[in-house]
Amino acid sequence: MKALVTGGTGFLGSHIVERLLEQGHEVVALARESSNTGHLKTTDAKIILGALEDYESLGAAVNGVDMVFHAAARVMPGWGSWKDFEDTAVKGTDNLLRASVEAGVKRFIYVSSGTVLGKNSLGETPADETADYDLGPLCYHTFYDWSKLMGEQLALEYHGKGLIEVAVVRPCMIYGPRCRLLTDRVFRYVKMLPIVIWPGKANARTALVYVTDVVDCILLAAMDPKAAGQIYNIAPPEEIRFRDFIGAMARAYGRPELRMTVPLLVVYLYGALTELWAKLVRAKAPPFLTRADVRFLEEGMNIDCSKAMKELGWKPQVSIEEGTRLYIEWRRSQGSRNGGNGERRQTVADERS
Repeated sequence: MKALVTGGTGFLGSHIVERLLEQGHEVVALARESSNTGHLKTTDAKIILGALEDYESLGAAVNGVDMVFHAAARVMPGWGSWKDFEDTAVKGTDNLLRASVEAGVKRFIYVSSGTVLGKNSLGETPADETADYDLGPLCYHTFYDWSKLMGEQLALEYHGKGLIEVAVVRPCMIYGPRCRLLTDRVFRYVKMLPIVIWPGKANARTALVYVTDVVDCILLAAMDPKAAGQIYNIAPPEEIRFRDFIGAMARAYGRPELRMTVPLLVVYLYGALTELWAKLVRAKAPPFLTRADVRFLEEGMNIDCSKAMKELGWKPQVSIEEGTRLYIEWRRSQGSRNGGNGERRQTVADERS
């Protein structure tokens, strides 16, 4: 099989590329001219330069391809303009779908997000694939969610018209090596403080899944004929809380679990101030903490993954204790390759292709 992966220079996409190559598939990775292709070049993937917003550049990428894994998106929740999100995740997805149909691609795997469920993922009962969307108004902290939802709906519309087979997967909170957002921030948080500080009473549920488990589910959906036209949530089957994750990261790093709390309002105000400063200096990347981050920390996410487990036979293999240990090992291995500077602050970048 020949597969195209978008977002191959990013976190999840790079792991999809690696797994497909391990399974013996031919892999094409779409990358922007400005993207860092350093890791991709260590693999056997063929790199084709192009951009989702540029329809004409996509023809070479989809030529002769059997299956498309569309994992590219602007992954900066709570940061950036709507146009940035719309161009990549909405218009870019439509361009890729049209190019795929024109090239005769058999199957299209759209990587959505559990955040498309909005407030319906916050209840005591886990939200499954039948839950309605409830994202509220289009504003700075829902740009990412709306863009992923619109892309998801576009993909399913193409399937409904019989133009191409589509399967939608909704990873939730992905963590692991090469993650430049969630995992990196939790690691830096644990590393820079002598003790773990909790923001108020915030201890919401998470939908935390290790990246290789996410890839397992995506490939199961890609290869199962019965998955065409279906949506699958990718979340943990057991309850995990934010404190579980931060505590596991602290233990993996060797930090004592002495704890203190600060009022949540103080944390929110700190996020607002860091946002203001980043905007004043015209920073392209979001600051360490934004108001959207604090809101998510308070609200969390409660997602039902039973459909993927029953229909695809998927089961997560990596616990948070094992996952955080593997992440710390990876960070330290980067130090041996970069003059002992593996625990340097990483640059937050989006996952666009």
